[in-house]
Order: sequence, then C-alpha cells, then structure tokens
Amino acid sequence: MLEMDKTQLQWLLAGIGAVVVALIYLWSSRARIREGIRKRRRRPTLDNSPALGGSEMPMPDPVLNVQDFRDFGRITSDHHLADKVLVDVEIHPVQHRADDDAGIAETVADAPESPRPTRREPALSEPPKMTVALTVMAAQGQSFAGPEIAAAVESSGFRLGAAGLFERLPDGEVHAADPPVFSMAHLREPGVFSSATLETLATPGLLLFMKLPGPLEEIKALDLLVLTADQLARELDGTISDERRRPMTNQGLLHLRNQVADLERRRRAWAQSF
Repeated sequence: MLEMDKTQLQWLLAGIGAVVVALIYLWSSRARIREGIRKRRRRPTLDNSPALGGSEMPMPDPVLNVQDFRDFGRITSDHHLADKVLVDVEIHPVQHRADDDAGIAETVADAPESPRPTRREPALSEPPKMTVALTVMAAQGQSFAGPEIAAAVESSGFRLGAAGLFERLPDGEVHAADPPVFSMAHLREPGVFSSATLETLATPGLLLFMKLPGPLEEIKALDLLVLTADQLARELDGTISDERRRPMTNQGLLHLRNQVADLERRRRAWAQSF
C-alpha cells in the first residue's frame, strides 16, 4: 500500500511539472503576442509602404495581352486561339493642353504663308429659257391634207421658212430677217414642208413650238400660240393637244400659262441683277 502511494506521488509531481511547463510556455507566447501588437500599433497608416531600410516585396509580373473570354477562359499569347482573339494595338491618348495650343499657334505663325489662289469672277449666267409646244391632232384614223394645211396657214399669218417650217411672225410690219414667234412642223417624217410635196401631203397632226424668250413678251407669245392653234383646229376640224398628243384641257392651259409667267418673272429678276 505504501509502494502505491509513492508511485501516485511521482505521477502527481510529474503532472504538476507538465502543467508548470505549459503555463510558462503560454506566458512567454502571450508576451510575444503583446510585443507584436505593440509593433503593429507603432507602424504608419500606409501598410503597403516598406519600412526604412527594408526592401519592397516583389510584385508579380503583369500578364501582357490577356483577355478573359468566358467560354474559352483566359487567353494569353501562348494560347492556341491567341492569333484569332488577341490584337496587339498600342494606343497613345491625346492630351489637349493649353501649352500644346500655344505651340501649335507658334508653328502656324512661323510657317511660310502660301500664295493665295487668284480669285476668278463667276461667269455671267444665261437668262432663263424654256420651250413651249402644242399639237393640233386630226380625228382618230384621219389625217390633214396638204392643200387644207396650206389654206389654213395662209389665213393664220404664216410664212414658209428656208428650213421647211411654217413660221408665225409678230403682227405688224416685219422684215424677212426677223425671228418668228413660233414655228410649225407636221408629224410625219421628215416633218418639214415643201411646196413640191405639199399637194400630196397627208399627216395625222401639226406641231407648233416656240422658244422663250423671243421677239414678243412671254405671255403675249403664249396667247398668240394658243389662238393660232385654236384657229387651225377649227379650220382643219382637229383638236388641240399637248406635246405628248394628249387633249389639252383648260386646267392644262392654265398650268402652261403659270409656267410662262414664272419664266417672265425670273427673266426680269435676272435682268435686274446686272
């Protein structure tokens, strides 16, 4: 029984020794922890700045020319898709500063002045012009005979010109060299009149046309053209049509008159500009 008490005493003493050693270790660790906390409190607020005399931690090298494509992952220059998705482009941002402007201004000021091109005066434009045309058409399937045409033009004040066209001169005393107000051809090739063939001529219609400006004022010339076409239509039993051989209506005549009046206004404005 005494032997057992000694053994238990030994174990008790060993356990007490182990506890004391552990307490000493913990105490020393606690002191190191407190020392570390005090050192951290003494450090500057910029934790990333290295301590004096110390060396910076090396930063990892940046991976150049890397793009993140979700399905393919991160593609670098050694990736098998690099030649398709990576593009090496160097971009230099433009910085606009006041001193740059000053330098540009000095450069421009120092540059030799290039000779100015000789200014040419614009050429004078021609006065506004237009051509007016009416047709006198025979009834469907019929034609005008040459002798009938000769009789109608004689009473309407025409003369046969050198070009084979009947020409309507202004009323009053005129000279042979005076230009006509309008001319008349027929609608069968070649369209000109000849005294040798006039007796055998048969044509589906007559074409009356004039160029403005002419020897008469624009509106007066149009009125003479319409009145002459109406007289021919009555004598030849035909109808007045436009240049496309469509029957002319009162609305069409009014539109034509407005066009000629507008030409007259523009010509007067052109004349006043000089």
